[in-house]
Amino acid sequence: MKPTMKQILKAILTMPYYRNYQAVSGAVHNISNHEDAVEVLLLTFGLKLVERKVSWAERDAWLINPSLCDMAEGTFVAQPCGKNSNPDFIVMLNGRVYFLECKSVGGSTKAPMYNSGIPKEKYIYIFCAERYNKTTIYFGKDVLPPDEYKIMMECIAEHRKVDEKYNPRFKNDFGINHYTRPMVKHVRGTDYFDNPHRKRIEQGVLDAV
Repeated sequence: MKPTMKQILKAILTMPYYRNYQAVSGAVHNISNHEDAVEVLLLTFGLKLVERKVSWAERDAWLINPSLCDMAEGTFVAQPCGKNSNPDFIVMLNGRVYFLECKSVGGSTKAPMYNSGIPKEKYIYIFCAERYNKTTIYFGKDVLPPDEYKIMMECIAEHRKVDEKYNPRFKNDFGINHYTRPMVKHVRGTDYFDNPHRKRIEQGVLDAV
């Protein structure tokens, strides 16, 4: 019998802390990083890893209209858009497409680092923290509601206009000019684990899949 994404996510919720792209933190396991740990779990549930690249245009089209996804049933792609892009996995299971993004933080940090990757509404984020040695899950829309996502994109667009205003004034022979890179940060000591909404958000993801 094929697994369900709900079963897989319930198993993910039991995972300990793993570092991203590094050696493990000291927990009793031999998996090298967070992404590998999730990949092993997907394989354990019988999903098949396929090697292919997905363009940003394809990814965005699948997000808008999942019926356009041509992946085979019961398969997944790791780092589909490249190691430095998102998501970490695209999964086709039971006729539905899922976008999984892994986040991990060490030390006393209590919230994930998004850097330039603005939280995407339909992504399922898998976040683990060394501080708690636990994992939580949430949709991008749970932490950045659609109306605020729109504001964030408007903010980025405004900064791009500043680049367009000033860059023509740079005339150096080495082609140096300015590029505004969006950076997402948390304020007010945000804690994704010690949060009154955590269980509701986790259950919301499980119910949705």
